[in-house]
Amino acid sequence: MERIWNDTQIVRHHACGPDGKLKLHVLFDYLQDAAAQHADHLGVGIRFLAEHRMLWVLSRIRLRILRFPAIGENVRITTYPSGPEKIFATRQFLLSDSADNQIACGSSFWLLLDALKFRPLKPLQHLGGALPANEDQTRYFTGLDKLEGNPALSDLREYAVTHSMIDVNRHLNNAYYAFFTNDALGMMSGAFRTVSEIQVNFNHSAALGEKILCRGSLSGGVFYVEGVSPDRSVTYFQAAGKAAGL
Repeated sequence: MERIWNDTQIVRHHACGPDGKLKLHVLFDYLQDAAAQHADHLGVGIRFLAEHRMLWVLSRIRLRILRFPAIGENVRITTYPSGPEKIFATRQFLLSDSADNQIACGSSFWLLLDALKFRPLKPLQHLGGALPANEDQTRYFTGLDKLEGNPALSDLREYAVTHSMIDVNRHLNNAYYAFFTNDALGMMSGAFRTVSEIQVNFNHSAALGEKILCRGSLSGGVFYVEGVSPDRSVTYFQAAGKAAGL
């Protein structure tokens, strides 16, 4: 079994924004795909979990992005489990170009859930030794904590969760939260924006038909975006970081 996984993606036209570079939410898709491939390879992928009534849910992710690759570039995604932290299973990501230069790096925190009760399970207890700790490998970020809210928020846009947004776990795919964040940055700055650093916390799953009101603030290049229910009773996600070029 490969304890460190490598995947390669070619940046296609449909994956790029008006600057000709990879969109943020497609980058999130790349990371999800690589993590899912590695989980399958390790024997703890979606089929295994379905048979044992469990599922993986991404809870938190933090990325540092040095640059976004352009149309036609080959991108290598290196990923590996990096041991437990509290109730989470952690996983690291490194993106490199064809010259082996770093493009981005990040850390992610995942929850292993009981698929029927949606309660967290202990990964080491239920998956045994399937997840290598990779103690000799880099951990880019640790302690991905809760994000503090921001009282100085503006209402930006309300989204409805449609059929095409639902993933194999039957809820809104987490890449859409990066999509919403990119939209929010554009609305707040008046132009298409990329990010140099971002943390996203996935606080509550969103089902088909639910509405998500995105609210945000942007000051000196530092942003905070959250998605809440229209009555503000549920917070679906929070995102915070630095916008590039501001």
